Amino acid sequence: VSVAPVKFAEIRRVMDLRCVSCHAAKPSFPGLAEAPRGLALESAERVRAMATMIHQQAVLTKIMPPGNVTGMTEEERELLDRWVRGGAAAD
Repeated sequence: VSVAPVKFAEIRRVMDLRCVSCHAAKPSFPGLAEAPRGLALESAERVRAMATMIHQQAVLTKIMPPGNVTGMTEEERELLDRWVRGGAAAD
């Protein structure tokens, strides 16, 4: 069974909903003055460059978001997994 490649727009939506409130140049998450580890995920280039780390943190170990504070769903984690395994395209 062939699975359609994941479009970057789908990944952008997950990043915007679940990650960017903390991982931004100016985080909107209460109590954060800067992005954890200085990691901003606002640009497609940065998301692609960090795809392996995002996969590790959000899919394999599920430690991000911490305590799942932003409510990342299993479907979103599966989407990230398919995107990374499919080459992390930035179409």
